[in-house]
Amino acid sequence: MATSTRQASTTVSDGSDSAVEITPAFFCAYYFLWTTICLVFLMTLDGLITLLARKDGCYLEFFAHSVSVSNANVSTADWRIGLVAKSPVSGCKISLHTIQSRLLRGDQVLSELYPSLYGFGPVTSAKTDRPAITLDFKTVVTPGVIGGVVWDYRVEIVVRSKVEFRRGFLTVVCRGIPVIFTADPAGNMIGSLLGSMRRCDYILRERLNLPV
Repeated sequence: MATSTRQASTTVSDGSDSAVEITPAFFCAYYFLWTTICLVFLMTLDGLITLLARKDGCYLEFFAHSVSVSNANVSTADWRIGLVAKSPVSGCKISLHTIQSRLLRGDQVLSELYPSLYGFGPVTSAKTDRPAITLDFKTVVTPGVIGGVVWDYRVEIVVRSKVEFRRGFLTVVCRGIPVIFTADPAGNMIGSLLGSMRRCDYILRERLNLPV
């Protein structure tokens, strides 16, 4: 009885006349191709996850950052108040249009600003963690006393906003802003924020709703 021995082949035939030779170079090319495909897929997936996370995570936090009271006379002074916008997500881009601003002491309105509703107020487009809004109130009734502190100033502003993918109208309220009044070298009364910046609250709306 005759016996036969088969040798291991290094070719794979698909039934046609052509055959693919299995060599180390073939395996390397095959491995490199699929590794590249997997890397591209993972990078694309990571980019989508980052984009979605930024879309959901780019919310703002507002703070009353600075107060400057100057040009004081017997009963009035000019006020400049700076607000800073922050976000826990880095790289968020914002656009803010100031529509209305009010300066109050307790429940008493001291000054109001109404930029044109068509032109809106100055536009600020920048990254977060830096001054975003500056409010200038002129000839405000200011019964401050040199060396004294007033604790109950409040700022309310209405802002049209765009934060990454979100648009709307923000009503921002900064309560309990403490202002200390001192004197400059010429003896004129000036004022500034006492202590560190103060956190502000806000409500986001889809439609404009001005407070009255």
